[in-house]
Order: sequence, then C-alpha cells, then structure tokens
Amino acid sequence: MSFSSYNISELLDKSESQLGKLISQAQAIETLNTIFVSTLEPDLIPHCRVGYYDSGVLTLFAASAAWATRLRYSVPTLLSQLRSLPTWAGLRSIQVKIQTNFHQMIQEKEVDSAPLEPAKLSAENAAQFQALANSFKDKPGFEKLVASLERLAKCGKEDIPR
Repeated sequence: MSFSSYNISELLDKSESQLGKLISQAQAIETLNTIFVSTLEPDLIPHCRVGYYDSGVLTLFAASAAWATRLRYSVPTLLSQLRSLPTWAGLRSIQVKIQTNFHQMIQEKEVDSAPLEPAKLSAENAAQFQALANSFKDKPGFEKLVASLERLAKCGKEDIPR
C-alpha cells in the first residue's frame, strides 16, 4: 500500500480539487442559508436550514414534522420573497424535508463547557501554520481559515485547546 502526501495549500487552493469543490459548495450553501434565514419568521430560524439548491429547486431541512409543516405553510410567501432577490431569481420551487438528526448536529457544533486537556504544538508546526495562513491571506473567502491558522501559529509551544 502506498501513501502520497499533498501540500494542504494545494488541496485548498485548487478549484478543481475535490476538497476545493467541497469548500466552495459549503461556502455557497452558507451564503444561501444566510439569505434564506433573513426571510424566515424568527421562531422558524433555529429549526430550519438550507439543504441544497439545484436546478431551481431549493431543498430545506426541518428539525421535525411539526416544523416542516409550519415551513410548508410559509412556502408561497418564501417563494415570492426569495425570487425578488437576484441570488434566487431562478428559483422554481421549494421542497421541505425532515432531518431527524437536525438538533443533534447543532448540539455537536456547540462547544462543550468541560475543560479540555491542553495540547502541545511544536515551533516547527507553528511556523508551518503561519506559512499556510500567509499563503491564503490575499484570497477572498478564506478569512476565517487564515484567522484560525494564525491563532494556531501564535501558540508555538504553548498550550492550545483541542
């Protein structure tokens, strides 16, 4: 069995790489979700999100059958509101699906309040993180990645949370 290694900046930088495509899709969905949430009733926001958008069909995920029903009642209003925005001009229909692990996924994203064991980062790894952050500084859409990499680079041989 042979293993090959790739420079992470090459994987993230190339738009034709699978990882680059996934990052682009995730950023696009996050942008669509931000726009979508601005049109929702406030009580629906924590229970609904954009799943994907393909060929004029927007698929939304709801946390339960009850929230999906409430969301379905809002579909005609959402269609007219979203179609008025340039991003959604090609929107033909909205499909609502129930995602049973919706709240579980959100809870997994929340930070656990229990203290974590500190991890050590070598000076060499800190330098590599800083070099990688520098390679993405001038590229749009990578601001959060650059900030995270720079935070890691500053840790050097200090304790960092895992």
